[in-house]
Amino acid sequence: MKEIKFLDYKSANNLDLIDILLNKNTGSKITLTNIKSIYLYSYLWTVITNDFYIFKDFERVYSNIKHQDHILIRQEELKKKLKLTNEIKGNYFLLGGENNYWHLLVDYLPRLVCLNKIDLNNTLVIINSDISEKFQLFILKIIKLMNLKNVKFIKINRINQLYKFEKLFISSRPSINFAYDFYEKMIGQFTDKKPLKNIYVKRGNVINRKVINENEVEELLLRYNYEIVDCSNLSVDDQIKKFSSAKNIIIVHGASLANLLFVPNNINVIEIRSNIDGEFSTNLNINKRFNLFLFNKTKKVGKKFRKDIIININELKNLVSKNNLF
Repeated sequence: MKEIKFLDYKSANNLDLIDILLNKNTGSKITLTNIKSIYLYSYLWTVITNDFYIFKDFERVYSNIKHQDHILIRQEELKKKLKLTNEIKGNYFLLGGENNYWHLLVDYLPRLVCLNKIDLNNTLVIINSDISEKFQLFILKIIKLMNLKNVKFIKINRINQLYKFEKLFISSRPSINFAYDFYEKMIGQFTDKKPLKNIYVKRGNVINRKVINENEVEELLLRYNYEIVDCSNLSVDDQIKKFSSAKNIIIVHGASLANLLFVPNNINVIEIRSNIDGEFSTNLNINKRFNLFLFNKTKKVGKKFRKDIIININELKNLVSKNNLF
């Protein structure tokens, strides 16, 4: 089992490609293809070809380390299991998905645009069997806005991990730019973007990157007329409404950053950071749409890979006050 560049495999196997652009920006593109007799490793929503290749640069969402740990170092074991996997007949489209808000909104749902290029009368859409109800409702809303008919889903269990499909449509991983353009096209006309409110997006009761002194943070920001928002208690539509009406946002790094897709232009965003947070907020700041402040005045606590944090209250107060972020 080897990793291969998708275009190299495409050329060697004469795969047909469909490029889908949402506007004239060539960077906002997604590519669709159909592969026959192909395996799906559902835990990572990635494919393994019938001749035991995995693509290093096409559909994968998760890190190279995960692909190494889950597939490549287990390749002999997996090959034996793959050879015993019965082929599921028919046509399928790989949507996938999970209950992590960031991955769902940025990495998976923009792939729905591919359904415009597929015969939906003869194709089932593969989705995660434990997708939450609020995410299911949002998916159905997007499908309705796309005016798609006869969309039929098949829910599969990611824990089973290995499947084989007779014919499988897969798409490239959407870029953040593509995701932004997708939502602007789908729901932008129905989203009233007015910078009116100050919101603090709390971490709340989470496993990683807890804010140990979050009560102190809330007490401070209430004095600056901030509304405290817990996204875990909100539907997707309600989250979009909150962020599309914000003028100042203070948010701890986490999946809720995906909501920056929906904010008005020229607002202010403070991202409170822990460790290994990456450049997600910077990448979401397409064409410098908002003023971004990266707040690193936090103490990293604990032995976890993703640290809990203690926010420096005085430094946060100074940043808010000095820049009139209220």
